[in-house]
This record gives sequence, structure tokens and C-alpha cells, in this order.
Amino acid sequence: MAYTALYRVYRPQRFEDVVGQEHVTITLRNALREGRLSHAYLFNGPRGTGKTSAAKIMSKAVNCEQPQDGEPCNQCDTCRAITDGSVTDVLEIDAASNRGVEEIRDIRDKVKFAPSDVKYKVYIIDEVHMLTTEAFNALLKTLEEPPAHVIFILATTEPHKLPATIISRCQRFDFHRIPLQVMVGLLQRICQSQGVQVEEQALTLVAKMAEGGARDALSLLDQAISYGSDVVRATDVMQITGTIAQSYFSILASHILQQDVAKVMEQFDQVMVQGKDPEQFLHDFLYYYRDMLLYKTAPQLEEIVERTLTDDQFSQVAEQHSLPDLYAKIEICNQALAQLKWSTYARVLVELTLVKLCQSGEQTGAMTQGTASAPARQESAEPADLTNRLRFLEERLNQIMQGQVAVQAAPKAEEPRRTEPRRSVPAGGGSRTPLNKVREVAKARDEALTRQVQGAWSQILADLKKIKIQYQAWLINGKPVAAGGEAVVVTFASPIHCDKTMEPELKGVIERVMQMVLGRPLQLLSVMEEEWESVGNHAVQGEVPEAKQQDPFLAEAIKLVGEDLVEVKD
Repeated sequence: MAYTALYRVYRPQRFEDVVGQEHVTITLRNALREGRLSHAYLFNGPRGTGKTSAAKIMSKAVNCEQPQDGEPCNQCDTCRAITDGSVTDVLEIDAASNRGVEEIRDIRDKVKFAPSDVKYKVYIIDEVHMLTTEAFNALLKTLEEPPAHVIFILATTEPHKLPATIISRCQRFDFHRIPLQVMVGLLQRICQSQGVQVEEQALTLVAKMAEGGARDALSLLDQAISYGSDVVRATDVMQITGTIAQSYFSILASHILQQDVAKVMEQFDQVMVQGKDPEQFLHDFLYYYRDMLLYKTAPQLEEIVERTLTDDQFSQVAEQHSLPDLYAKIEICNQALAQLKWSTYARVLVELTLVKLCQSGEQTGAMTQGTASAPARQESAEPADLTNRLRFLEERLNQIMQGQVAVQAAPKAEEPRRTEPRRSVPAGGGSRTPLNKVREVAKARDEALTRQVQGAWSQILADLKKIKIQYQAWLINGKPVAAGGEAVVVTFASPIHCDKTMEPELKGVIERVMQMVLGRPLQLLSVMEEEWESVGNHAVQGEVPEAKQQDPFLAEAIKLVGEDLVEVKD
């Protein structure tokens, strides 16, 4: 006789055999015992938790000739026939391959016929979320008011994909992931029944890898039994699944904590030589740090007690890690896992992540110390810096007072005060045009060149639009006001447009277009309109004295206190 997989041999045949789903089985048994049957049920939950098995048990229980406290007897001809799949009135339909409206119409046409062999005609529709919208619409009326001899049982792993109109017509039962200890107990009973010797740690590892699914756990156990010779060991399970021992991660975490990159790379190379998957390695390492975080913050949590082998080595490594350090390491591993999905060189990315982990401890410590000492440094540094600046300003003013000019604290009341608009630092990262360059263009203004630039400005904008429409959008609000000295001044009302056009990339493109249109190279100088008015008026009126432009002491005073507070007396 051909070999049968363990998950098929040990498929539950009674409600009491369904492990970890007592909230479902008790409810169904009470309903069967009291005769409170619904016309439609919806079983949803993760894979391998018993949805389809419970549906088949339900089909036997409603048709059993000798039911026992809501359980099928599994001895009568009906129960045996349903178990063998020879009863035509109990239909199991795979919605993944029968998802169209025609298949549902066929069901709708046949439900009105009474069952031929049993009391109830049962339709089990597995993976029901795969049905099309039209198929769901065709099923609605039949699901709402089926004949009295028909029961629908829908099973799915993704109930959120079902229309609300379908869910509202069914009694919904949520199947949960099987707890780890319950899963280990199930595996022990099966191993005893099969006469297989197995290490307890191996069963725990199989249960962890199954992630709450009994079918996955039995498939892994079946594979481990075939791989092992006489005893199924934890190392055998790790070998066939590609997982890594917790003791290895403890050693690796110690090297990372010591920032020994060489030893970390040696440990990682050992894993790669064994043929482990880099993504699976990083996934397991992320969970190692996650378990360590839960161990430090909630050591009595049931999940951490079940999942982690809290040996002396793990506890010692956990004590050496601080919570901020664990936060940083988990974040680094999580970001790397997200990038691995799109990376071609998985091993290189994992190696880069390990180097970052070695450096994360130093950065975390520096940030912690810096955060604690920053207020004190700021309080002590600000007064010293202000004192030094005041002392330097006094010395420079004394030097100016000893010369041939005098600096007054404010302009005379009867003289008009010359002001220039304040220039703020651009927020976009660009740089404003120096006003001395704008003054030079204003003094050397070439009227013929200015008229040529103004006349060709529309052509310059059109050529910019051909290159990139965004370039034209940034320059379209600019107005050329002066040209001369191998430069052109363009004024803007918006500081955003003014700053953007002075960024190197856009400025270079505009200057190349102007050279092609005008036939000569010109430098672009972008200024605000109020700045140009101030500079242009000063250039025309000639209010800047020669001594004020040439005297180095006066230039230094202007730099320190501003031009508005300086007045030159002959």
C-alpha cells in the first residue's frame, strides 16, 4: 500500500480531535445536540487550523444515523461513506478553480433537488474568497433562502475579501492559530503512535516553524522523520528547514556588541557555507532581537516563555543590551528585510546590515550621552560666545575711532536714512545673488543689450519649455531689468522663484538657453524686486562715497554692524 502523509492519516474525524479550536467545536456540538442548525456557516482563519476538517465533520454529524452528543459515530454506513467521499450529496467545491458564475448557477439549479442518500445536502465551498463578483451575486439569493435540506459551509483564509452581503447571511466562526504547547502535545501523541523517538526541543522547533498550523507542523515532522535515522533531533529539523540555532545568534550578538566586525563576518560566512538563505537568516535574527526585547520588558509573557529558550547564554547576552540599543537593532533589521525584496545581491545587503549593527551600539551611546549633556553645553556655550563677539566688536570699533572716520550709533534725525531690505537665507537650499554683483551690472548697464534681452525673453521661455516645462514655470514670473558686464539681472516678486533659479542645475540650463538665443554668454543674477529698487536707486544717485568703498576699516564695520548704522563724516 502506498505511503500516506501524516496530515492525512491524522486528519480529525470528530470535533474533539480538532485541537486549539474549542470555542468553535463546543458551539457546533451544542447546536447539533439541540437541533439549532443554521443554513449557512462561514469558517475563516489561518491555514492548517482545521476549517475544512471541521466542515467535513459537520457534514457527517448532521447526517449521522447514530449521533453521540453532537459527535458523528464514524461507524454507521453514512459516516463511512462521507469519510470515503462516496456520497454525492456532500459536495466539496474548490472555489479557486470553480470561481465563475456558471459553476454557481449549476449549484443554484441543483439545490432544489432533495438528497438521495442522506438527510442533508451539504455544500462545502473552500477558498470561497476566490469567487468572482458575478458568482457572489448569483449565490446571494440561494444562500439567503436555501431549501430546508441544504446546508452551505464556506471556508476561507481571507474573510475581508468577502462581500458584506455574504458574511451577513452566514454564522461566522473564527479559527485561531494553535498555541505552541498544544501543538507540541499533538506532535508527541503522533510520534508515540508512530513509534518514533524524537527530542523535545525538535518538536518545539517544528511547532515554532509551523506558526500555528497543524498541517504545516505534520508536514515538517514527516520530513524530519524521513531525514533522521533513529532519533529525530533538533539539528535535523534545522538542517531541513534552513533555520539557525539560538546559540549561534547569541554568539553573533556578543560579537556585534563588542563591535568586532571581523568575527561577525566569520560567523556569517559559516552560515552561508552551509547553504542558508540570507533573507531567512536576517528574518531569524530579527526575531532573536525581538524575543530579547520581550524578555527584558515582559519576561512573564506567555509568548516569550513559549518561543524563546531562555538558557544562561541568552540571559547573559540580554543583560548586556540596553533597550535603546535593541530598538535601534530591530529597526535596522526591519529596514533591511524590506529592502531585500527588491535587492539582487541579498548577501551583500545582509553583510552591510551586520556592519550597521556593529556601529549602532556606539551611535546609540553617543546619542544618549549627547542628549543628556546638550542642555548644559548650550547654557555654558552661549554666554561665552556672546562675550567673545562683544569683545571683538569693541576692539574693531576702537580701531575705527582712532582713524580718520567716526562711526555713530545712529544716523542724524534730519538726514534721510538709507535702508536695504533684509535678505533671508533661502529655505530650498539655493543661494541669493550677492548685491555687489547686482550693483556692478546696474553701473555698467548696456541699454542696447538690455533691450535685446527683453525682446528675446519670450523666446528664452519657449526654449526652456521644450527642455522641461518645470524650468519655464520657475522663470516665467521673472522680469529682465538690466544687462551689462556679461550678466543679466532678473527680478522676482516671489522669494521661492528667486531662490530656485539660482540653484546650480536650473541656473546652468537658463544660461545655456540665453547663450543660444542671444549668441553670447550671460550670467544670470536673480534678485527680489525691492532689492533691485534699492540697488538701482543707489547706483543712479551715486550715494556711495569713495572712502566708504575703499577704506578697509569701514568695510569691516559695515560687515559687523550693518550699513544702516554707519555714517561717514569728512
